[in-house]
Amino acid sequence: MRYRSLSVVSEPKIEPVTLADAKQHLRVDTDDDNTYILALISAARRYAEEYLDRALITQQLRMRVDTFPYEFELPRPPMATAGTFTATQITYTVDPGGAGGTATLTTATLSTSTYRVDRDATPGRIRTVYGGTWPSHLSDPNSIGVTWYAGYGQSATDVPQAIRHAILMHVAHLYERRLAADSQASTEVPFGVRALLDTCKWGSYR
Repeated sequence: MRYRSLSVVSEPKIEPVTLADAKQHLRVDTDDDNTYILALISAARRYAEEYLDRALITQQLRMRVDTFPYEFELPRPPMATAGTFTATQITYTVDPGGAGGTATLTTATLSTSTYRVDRDATPGRIRTVYGGTWPSHLSDPNSIGVTWYAGYGQSATDVPQAIRHAILMHVAHLYERRLAADSQASTEVPFGVRALLDTCKWGSYR
């Protein structure tokens, strides 16, 4: 299944590493660059999420596809498994029933009782209940939306240490070298950062 779009509905409330962690790693003891360092932490976290195709701190995501697949594979694992963060929602554009394009299109929300969620799979999966079928719908670009929560948890320490240290190393690289490349460092991201992130890859996903 290929999705047309993936967006973050609600951003994580914290970063995997704190400003204090980053300043200690950088050996910075003044507050002059606090805002800049915070921006670097966010940039390094986003790079890690894109590189690994994982969500780090709990966040809400939305994927859009054109038609119902056999099963949904939800990018950016792991799926959240506790509390209100287990909520999922599937919306779809209702089939106008051959109205010749004159009917007003409407959106419906699928009952959670009609599908099952596998949160233990990587990536998470959504399938119909046994013997069930997906509803009739208008097959059109982005006509189906799936919303869910993903991430290791709500605390920075929930994120694997290898990923957190890779973020610190990336922040240090960006802080010390403020150009995309120079004569001393011709690569945009240091090998050590990728080497640590690679330890958290899995299967055909990263």
